[in-house]
Amino acid sequence: MQAILALSEKSFRKAITSKIFVIFLLFALGLIFLSILLEQLTFTAKLKIIKDVGLVSISIFTALLAIFLSGESIVGEIERKTVYLLFSKPVNKKNFILGNFLGIVWTVALSLVTTGGILLLLVFLKQGYLEGGLFLALGFIGLESLVISSVGIMFSSFSSSSITATFLCFFVYILGHLFPQLNLLIRVLPSKIIKGFILVAVWILPNLEYFNIRGKVVKGEPIGFLYTGEIILYTLVYSGIMLFLAYIFFRRRQL
Repeated sequence: MQAILALSEKSFRKAITSKIFVIFLLFALGLIFLSILLEQLTFTAKLKIIKDVGLVSISIFTALLAIFLSGESIVGEIERKTVYLLFSKPVNKKNFILGNFLGIVWTVALSLVTTGGILLLLVFLKQGYLEGGLFLALGFIGLESLVISSVGIMFSSFSSSSITATFLCFFVYILGHLFPQLNLLIRVLPSKIIKGFILVAVWILPNLEYFNIRGKVVKGEPIGFLYTGEIILYTLVYSGIMLFLAYIFFRRRQL
């Protein structure tokens, strides 16, 4: 456990000093403050614009941060040859994967707390109180980032370059938000072969639309405790599977 924490701290320090973290954080904050200007252009639903644009901005840039950090995590250490120095110490491959994952989680959490805190402050200044749905929406964004990070680490564990791993993770992220369209294609396409491929993809890919509750939160619709529990369980199971696969692939990799 001590080795995992030490590796996670190393990964965290490297991530927060990287240009990617700073750029994504500034872009997210910029779009959140842009929502204040956008709400001046409309006469109705001003507060809804701040909430909607703010949550969308945080969701997108948190996901992109998770994609870039996780896609570079394992294979990046190999490309820089720092992995050999790490394995000269009492560190095994399982600890290496878990440490990198935990470091990314800490980094994403810091980004989420910073951007989410700004959004909550803006909403509070506008309406004088904060509804629980906003906190829940931010929590769901964090859970989605856990799934994305685990997928990125899985790709990074066997990819030949960080660019490849990042691209594959980004591709999964896009498809993960197209589940309604994929299910529609399964129903309307005439070709059974294509339907079969799409059906396999639906079973394998993470359904990231599960985490998208922004519309309900902005409209003030309640999110049930049962649904929240199901999403937490889904996150733990899917992330666990991806990290296990990452360990299997990385263990077989010749260093």
